[in-house]
Amino acid sequence: MSTPTTYTLAMAQPRRIAGDDGSPNVTHAVDLVARAADLGADLVLFPEFSPGPVRAHDAFYDAEPALAEIAALRGVNVVWSRTERCDDGRNRLCVYVQGRTGARLLRYERTHPATIPAKEDGELTSPGEVFGLVEVDGIPMGIVVCSEMWTPEVARIVALRGAEVILSPAGGGFTSLTRNWQVINQARAIENLCYVGLTNNLWGDEQGAAMITGPEAPLAYAGREELVVATLDLARLRWLRGEDDSMAEPKPFDSIPGLLRARRPELYGDLVAPQPDAFDYSTGRPR
Repeated sequence: MSTPTTYTLAMAQPRRIAGDDGSPNVTHAVDLVARAADLGADLVLFPEFSPGPVRAHDAFYDAEPALAEIAALRGVNVVWSRTERCDDGRNRLCVYVQGRTGARLLRYERTHPATIPAKEDGELTSPGEVFGLVEVDGIPMGIVVCSEMWTPEVARIVALRGAEVILSPAGGGFTSLTRNWQVINQARAIENLCYVGLTNNLWGDEQGAAMITGPEAPLAYAGREELVVATLDLARLRWLRGEDDSMAEPKPFDSIPGLLRARRPELYGDLVAPQPDAFDYSTGRPR
């Protein structure tokens, strides 16, 4: 199979259905997948812990059979997630990728939990240890969950490992942060020369942040809609990654090309070294 040069993403931004049993969210998710397929989507991304369960102590329901079935029926890839209980009693956010045949392609355990104190969300989390990378339809993709996108190393590493598309399912509930959340996602797309799809749950009348953005410009915003679709130009992306910067005017690009090849990793030791209490800016060394 040849690698696609265009690809259509759908961000599902569902309104959560309240109740003791959250399983109606699965039925709603199946409907959104069908709607996205009608719009020509190749892949549908759902938010963090959607269709759920949201918390490990909630009533458990298994969304995988229904989502695998609709993925196979409509020939579309589906990315969804839920919170699971670990053997140590803590919780872990897990993202699943169902391929066009319904087969599971990936189970990603979120590596960077949010900094919300346990006393606020009532549950302790257990982080995963492996970055989320998967090949879908011949396209390398990365999964960067919610506030993981605010830790730039996560998106950079999956991009360095080849990801052309980064899928970012977020939990939502950050209406006042919507603008900056979208700016962060756009920045990750620009600096890593990749496409980023962001989506979140809609809680009540919340303003959503769902968007699809590229290295040169945003492609689409969902606003308060539950679905937004855009087609990615992967040929253009690969050209940007392989091209060199230029002082010529007018420029044939709207984002600096070749950035991933301009790195000097030998200078970045501080990213993984224990941080000193103080830094001497006159010498460029820890005090």
